[in-house]
Amino acid sequence: MQPPNITLSNVIRASEDFLEQFHSTLLLPIPIEEIVELKMGIALVVIPGIKDLIGVDSFISADFSQITVDEYSFTTYLERTRFSIAHEIGHYILHKDWYEQNGPKSIEDYLTFYDRIDSEVYKYLEIQAQTFAGLVLVPKEALLKELKNKMGYVPTQEALEIFAPVYQDLLNAFQVSGEVLLRRLQKDGIVKNNF
Repeated sequence: MQPPNITLSNVIRASEDFLEQFHSTLLLPIPIEEIVELKMGIALVVIPGIKDLIGVDSFISADFSQITVDEYSFTTYLERTRFSIAHEIGHYILHKDWYEQNGPKSIEDYLTFYDRIDSEVYKYLEIQAQTFAGLVLVPKEALLKELKNKMGYVPTQEALEIFAPVYQDLLNAFQVSGEVLLRRLQKDGIVKNNF
């Protein structure tokens, strides 16, 4: 199984196109749940015990008609669930053709899918979906705007400590985890990458 040939530039462009199509106002937080269900017509199905059964807290169906989310994660970890939904949409947007050919076709097939897929191919697909999710939930334009509003300027290559007074405000605005926000701050060159 060869991975699809997708570059970082392709992922960035796909996230920008997605937001332009489904939420061009960039009003925060990005309403990923509403976009998926109401604008894309993909059902969000919450089921208890999925994480225990297959080891992940969400997955998109083989026909891309629904995203199944673990009930405990859904009710306990809002930020994680939002990221998981955006991550699955990343697979849909970036990897649909590849998954139609190579992906699991049922829950039973999903259980053995990871035994069949090369670990490097899997890592490649996951990094792309994670990057897409981060870019969708914390768009660069919105992040820069929030920083300018909260700090009076847009920092460049600053130490993380400078963000302490506004960090929680940023987390609340974007409704993402600290890890996702930190990654976006690093990738956009706002925070130094050397810690």
